Amino acid sequence: MKIGIPNALFIREKIPLYTSFLNYNGIDTVVSSNTTMNTIEDGKEFATSEDCIASKIFMGHIVELVKLYNNGYLDAILVPRIYKGKKNMEGCVKSLALYDILSSIFPDTRFIDVNVDYSQNLSYFKSLINLGVTLGINLKNRFLGAFYALKKQKEFELRLYNEQFEKIDFKNKNILVIGNEYIVRDNYIKKLVTSNLEDKKTNLVYACINNKNNRYKNISDQLYFINASNILNGIEEYIDIVDACLFITGFPCVTDSLVNEMVKKRIKDKPYIEICIDENTSNTGIITRMESFKDIIEGRRYL
Repeated sequence: MKIGIPNALFIREKIPLYTSFLNYNGIDTVVSSNTTMNTIEDGKEFATSEDCIASKIFMGHIVELVKLYNNGYLDAILVPRIYKGKKNMEGCVKSLALYDILSSIFPDTRFIDVNVDYSQNLSYFKSLINLGVTLGINLKNRFLGAFYALKKQKEFELRLYNEQFEKIDFKNKNILVIGNEYIVRDNYIKKLVTSNLEDKKTNLVYACINNKNNRYKNISDQLYFINASNILNGIEEYIDIVDACLFITGFPCVTDSLVNEMVKKRIKDKPYIEICIDENTSNTGIITRMESFKDIIEGRRYL
């Protein structure tokens, strides 16, 4: 059996979790390719005009996997959903209907939903157990596979965090990149925005990669979205050791809008720039803005 996993939205962060569980139980996995302009064009064909850029990217990844399914290369496509996270925080509203939308658009494709809902005591561990039931995996391997997958996911997150922290160099400029992981670390968007900042004198620090503690409460203890708490944890962890901030917002994202306003009150005298991305954004205007931003950061060193 072979199952496809879309490399987009919040699923990106949990790819080690799902691939480890499935591979442990002898199921092959195929993760969709990195995002390209063609991915976005494919996604636009099936997404609505009101959908955010992240949703259109996700739909493009689904189109890639559906083509593989139609060619007999896949047996199913995994579509995880997060209803509520810990402390009753909400997942992305767009993601809640993904399974139903995809089943309607591609009725001949087999989609498997994996639901996480902490308000119903449905943790990631239990969601994997349920996935095992759906796939006909025996009881022992369901539990062993779930423990193994959670371990691999934790190791993956710790490795990302350690690698990022080791790269911080106080002799150079450190810029804190603020935004949802599936936006700021997406291959296409990184090339579009941050490639103009990366050089020997500049290091990018991603707020979404942090030690996952409860530092966000220093900014606000009444957050609605799961991603907001993760980004604010990163703000609290890195803000005092960076030289500037870069906001990358996927248009139109409610989560980003909420977080951005909170962060601006926290960063105080740090220079920052906001880049709003949609499917029509080109690199031309961004290059000029980034060059000016780098000049501002460099100039502050002599104040």
